[in-house]
Amino acid sequence: MKIDFTYTKKDIDYVSGYIFKGKSYRCSYIRYKSLYRNPAPGTENVEIYNFEPKKDPRASTVILHGLGSRNIKFLLWIGPHLASAGVNTSIIILPGNYTRVENNSVSGRSYLYPDIDIMYQFWEHGVVDVLSTIDLLSQKNLWKENNVVMGYCLGGMIGTIAGALDERINHKLFITTGGYLPKIIHKSPATAFARALLNNGYKDPYYLNDEERLYKIYKDEFPSVKKMSFSEIVKDENIHPLFKIDPISYAHLLDMSTVTFIDALFDTTLPLKSRRVLYNEMEGAKRKMLPINHNIWLPFEFVLARYILHKLNVYDRSARKALFRPERVENPLTGMHIK
Repeated sequence: MKIDFTYTKKDIDYVSGYIFKGKSYRCSYIRYKSLYRNPAPGTENVEIYNFEPKKDPRASTVILHGLGSRNIKFLLWIGPHLASAGVNTSIIILPGNYTRVENNSVSGRSYLYPDIDIMYQFWEHGVVDVLSTIDLLSQKNLWKENNVVMGYCLGGMIGTIAGALDERINHKLFITTGGYLPKIIHKSPATAFARALLNNGYKDPYYLNDEERLYKIYKDEFPSVKKMSFSEIVKDENIHPLFKIDPISYAHLLDMSTVTFIDALFDTTLPLKSRRVLYNEMEGAKRKMLPINHNIWLPFEFVLARYILHKLNVYDRSARKALFRPERVENPLTGMHIK
């Protein structure tokens, strides 16, 4: 299976409906047919929770969640607060996760399923959905030049590839993310299912089941990969196929003046080397190492929201009030207000 992250741009037909509202924003659920050419059954529709300020947006942000479903409810908190501060905020449900799980699977599994064709399908689909969502926001006049794409874990990996492709992304913010897929496959607690498959006779022509050989291939080939253009990476058939979906392959193509990388010192979900390699490849970006683990920051979304407002240069008095004001939203089923 080949991969190139391309799709045919066009005016996007979508359905949208407001599902609740606050004093200064409205949240709509947006759905449209993915422009990806080969979606897995069950992932065909892109789903977006869009929090739109009632006044003309001052800036825009797209938020990309991590692997699985549990982190999404925390990230949804950010939407009303950023929108109340004047920032149009779109949270995309990535294919293969949450309400977009493919048939007969579980949330997030296919991005690291030890089959190159399956991994290609989901990584490429994720990138295409991010880029086409920016197309849709532009079509609706909701994508401003002052913008940021924030990616957590898997979202940061997808965001790295998307950021290397799309100059419309003004700033990239990556939170507790990484790369170096061989290390993630063989050492992350999140990929125990993949190792179980590889250790039980799973047929693999790319040495995914040979940990040491895979590390050696990466060591030998990575010096050349990180000098390649985007086109060379996706077209070169002499490099290991994992490189084509590995964020470390594309990091050098980013404008580092637009990148902030926040790493977690005590992260045990992503192996240290997985995070360190991507961190090192983003030399020249703003890089911060915080004494947190992979998930502990999630209940403190207001800190992240405040940082996003700072990056967008809209953290003024009104934004501060919006950020810390308890939001009251309307339950779309009863019409009653809830906190």
